[in-house]
Amino acid sequence: MLATEKELPTTSQPSAQMFEEAFRPYVEAGDEILCITISSFLSGTINAARAAAQTFPNATIDIYDSQSAAGGLGMMVMRAVELASQGASRERILQALHHERATQRLYACIPDLSHIQRTGRIGKAQQVLGTLMKIVPVLALKDGQVAAEAQVRTFNRAQETMLDLSMNAVTDVSKARFLVMHTNAPQLAEKAISKLEERLAGRAPRLLEILEAGPVIATHAGAGAVGIFVAQDE
Repeated sequence: MLATEKELPTTSQPSAQMFEEAFRPYVEAGDEILCITISSFLSGTINAARAAAQTFPNATIDIYDSQSAAGGLGMMVMRAVELASQGASRERILQALHHERATQRLYACIPDLSHIQRTGRIGKAQQVLGTLMKIVPVLALKDGQVAAEAQVRTFNRAQETMLDLSMNAVTDVSKARFLVMHTNAPQLAEKAISKLEERLAGRAPRLLEILEAGPVIATHAGAGAVGIFVAQDE
C-alpha cells in the first residue's frame, strides 16, 4: 500500500487507557512493573504510559524512555527479560538499560527520504534534504533522535558505510548484539547479514538476526529501507 497509495497512512500512539489496562493485572498481583517505551523524541507514547502509572499511586511502576524504536526497543526489552529471569534486581536491570541506551546505535539506509520528511521524524537529518539528488545519506539514531551520520554517492556505498559504522560501534564481539531490520526488503537484509558475517570473520556475537519492521516504521521510512541496530552488553 505504501508503494501504491497517493496518501500516506497515519500512525497513532497507544492511549493512557490501554496502558492502564496492561498495568492493572500486574498491580493487582503485587508485581513491580518496568515499562520500556519508544523514544520520547519520536512519539508521545511515554506520556500515555506515565499518565496510566499515576492511576496506581501505590504500585512500583518504572516508565523508561528507551530513546530507541522498533528492533532497538525490542533488544532492550529482551535484555531486561534476560536479567529478570536470572533474578536481577530492578536497580540492576535499570543499570543495564542505562548502559544500552548510552551505547546502542542504529545505522540505516533509506532510499527515499520523502516519507520520513513528510511525517516529521527526520530531525537533525534535515540538513541533507537539499542535496538528495547528489548524495545518499546514512542515517543514525542517537540519543533518541534521527541524524545524518554520513553522506555518500551511491546506495551500495551507503550500505557498506552502514556496515562499517556498525562494526566500529563494537569493541567486544562476544558481548555484541546485531539486529538487521528492513521494510519489505528481505534481500537487502540477507545481504547485510552476509556482509556482517564476513566482517566478523568467525567471531560469534550474542545476537545476529533479521527482523522485518512493522507498518508504523514502514510508514515513516518507506519501503526498501535497511538498518542495523547494534549494542554491546556491559
